[in-house]
Formats: sequence, C-alpha cells, structure tokens
Amino acid sequence: MSRRLLVVAAGVLALSVAGLVFVGYEWLLHGEPPPPPPEFKDSGATLSSQQQFDKLAETDPVKMFAECLTRYQREVKDGLHCTIRMQERVKGEPKPPAVPPVEVIDVWVRGDVPNSNHHTAIEVLMKWTSGAKKPSIGFGAEIRGTLFSEKPAPEGLGGKVVTYRPGAIMGEISKPVDPNTDLAKSQSRYCVRDAGLYRSMLRTYEAWKTRQAAGELKFEYLGRQKPEHVGRECHVIRRVCPRVEIDAFEVGGTASTDPKVVAVEGFTEVTIFVDVERWLQVGTELYRTEPDGTRVLVGTYHFRDVQLNPSFPPDTFTEAGLKR
Repeated sequence: MSRRLLVVAAGVLALSVAGLVFVGYEWLLHGEPPPPPPEFKDSGATLSSQQQFDKLAETDPVKMFAECLTRYQREVKDGLHCTIRMQERVKGEPKPPAVPPVEVIDVWVRGDVPNSNHHTAIEVLMKWTSGAKKPSIGFGAEIRGTLFSEKPAPEGLGGKVVTYRPGAIMGEISKPVDPNTDLAKSQSRYCVRDAGLYRSMLRTYEAWKTRQAAGELKFEYLGRQKPEHVGRECHVIRRVCPRVEIDAFEVGGTASTDPKVVAVEGFTEVTIFVDVERWLQVGTELYRTEPDGTRVLVGTYHFRDVQLNPSFPPDTFTEAGLKR
C-alpha cells in the first residue's frame, strides 16, 4: 500500500474513532424523563403549636414531617439560599476504609414547591467553595459550579444541567445534559433537581411513611442537639432500617434492587436533624453496618445558614451567575 493510501486510511480510521467517541458522548448526555414526584397535599388544618410539634418529634416523626412540609409550602414562595457540607460515597467509591472527602457548597434553589398547577420550574445553582470534584470523564478540570433549570430556553436550560469548569480544555461551560444520566449518577447520590430542603424532606417523609404503613418504622428519639455543622438546635431522630436500603436517585423514582448495587450503596441507619424553631430538615446522616460489624459512612448532608425567600439577583440562574 502506498504512503498516500496509508495516510488516507489512517485519517478515515481517526474520523471513525472520533465519530464513535462523539456518538458515545452524545449517548451519555441523555437520560429518562424525570419521574413525577409524590404529591404532598396541604389539608388546610391549623399547624401544630410548638409544643405539639416537639411532641411529634418524639412520638410520630411521620406526622412531624407532614407538619414540616405543610409549613414550608405555606411560607416559602421564592426558594432558599444555604450552605451544604457533605460527604458521600458514590457507587461505592471511595472504598472503605477510606473516608469520602468533605465538600462545601453554596446553594440557591427556586421553584421547589409545587404551585396551584402542581408544577413549578425548578432552578438550582451550586458553587463549590471547597472540595470541588473532578468529572468522571473529560480532561480533569474541577467542577466548580453546577446550574440546573427547568425553564425553557432562552430563559433557562429546558430541564438540562451544565457545569462550570474553569481551566477545562474544551470550554468552561459544559454542554447541557439531562440531570439523571449515568454521567450525573457517577457524580452524586442524588439528582441536582432535588437539591433543596423541600424535596429532601419530601423524600424522607415518603420513605418513613412507607415503612410506617408496613409496620417497619423503628426509630429512636435522641433528644435535642446542636450539631457543629448545622449550628442550630435540632430534634435528632435515628431510624434503624429493617434491611439494607437504598434511595432512588430522584424523588419519585425507583431505587435499584441489584444486590451488588445495594451492597455498596445501601445504608442500614438514617439519622435526621430537624431545626426546632424553623421545622426544617437541616441534616441527614446515612451509615451502613457491615456483616462483620464495621460501620461505614455512606453519606452526610448538613445545611447551614439557611435563608428562606431570599432576594435573587436577576442573573442568579444563568451562566453569568454560575461563573460569578
């Protein structure tokens, strides 16, 4: 074969490989349509008094969470701003006994409470102040921010998510992707759409209510505590799972039943922290006890400096706000 033909053949092969990589990458960008979240209906009843709420924390956490969700729906119209301190093991990584790194993230959420039409365009902005992750694929630049918006273009991202990686070879802002792709699931245990307090509480309420209905809700009230990473007095409740459990990636979704997945991602106990004064779930800790008795940290999430109904600058949920 002549030198010229060899060059041409090599060029065709390179283009073919590039095409396959592009097709594979495009496939990674698309996920399934989001599941409809469980609908929590406000009964219209008068909220519990503080004394009654405190008693529910000790005796009936499912009713307590119903009060939390009701109050949040009534009082929160414009979202929230807070700081999350978290550690989580994703797809079993890092493997024990290694401990997941600490991530500290500034978070802005708008539209997380369903309106009278049973839907609101959710928008989430997350900026890492420390512990920024590197993408599971790509050129290794740290992900310093994430933006998700259900608003249609050009005002929003049409239900897509983008990341901000200053210094990335292929551009600072990533191509928009669905928030529930395998790529997204390799970065976090939970969907960015569910980053706010409302959907966190809705997830816990639905899980604990299901266990209560099945006669499997085993919990212990641990009293009032002021966790260092929260900084507010909280009711602390620990639930012991009847078996190893795993959460769905998205609120309203279906959790994996694959024994191999459950073995590395599942948990056997959940401890929640509910702000005594504001009735907000500001902390969640997940642990798994292995057959040999080893206790493994699965994920911890602590919300600090929570501001409800903040004034959002006009460009908060835009690429400009992401990069600011």
